[in-house]
Amino acid sequence: MRYRLFSWFSSGEKWTARRIAIAVLASVGILAMVSTIVVGAAMAFMTKDQDPSAQRANTIPTRPAPPVIGIPLAVRPVLSPPLVANPQDCPPVPPPTPADAPIEVCDVDRAAVYRLGPVGLALDLTGAGETKLPDSEFHTVQLSMTQASSTAFMQYTTANVGKQLAFVRNGVVLAAPVIGQPIDGQSIQISGDLRAETAATIARMLREGT
Repeated sequence: MRYRLFSWFSSGEKWTARRIAIAVLASVGILAMVSTIVVGAAMAFMTKDQDPSAQRANTIPTRPAPPVIGIPLAVRPVLSPPLVANPQDCPPVPPPTPADAPIEVCDVDRAAVYRLGPVGLALDLTGAGETKLPDSEFHTVQLSMTQASSTAFMQYTTANVGKQLAFVRNGVVLAAPVIGQPIDGQSIQISGDLRAETAATIARMLREGT
């Protein structure tokens, strides 16, 4: 069976405006079909030959969360101003005390006695280290924590602006800063006239718990 388009060429009949229009429309339709097939084939070929590594180039790698180190760091409120003490006046390190009980302990340098309230929260740490401050003889300690602990610490400091807290490890006050403003972020810097030996001791106790 022949297409009517070709039969017009062999019939010897005159071309009319209507037949010409039909022929033009039919030609356009055929060309559109052919171009669609060609474009589809080209896209399939390009997709097939695309380098798999190029397809993975847009994938953003996820960074695993750093592991928790040591044991949770206890945060306790300071109930009264610390008392200046001689090293021999410091009470012995207390045995493990229930988190909901107050304690009385000294700082790392055994220079002050702190009376502390029950544990307000415990921070899961992911790192701790000390470094020397530029143009200074003093050092600083920086600790990092999990995202969950960072959120909890921000909520705690927001509710206790103007009060003093103490970071306590193994019955020793590592630092006791006053909360000047809500603290947000996964890193905390402990500073304040820290000598190299004291800063190193604090960083070690943060990492190891002893």
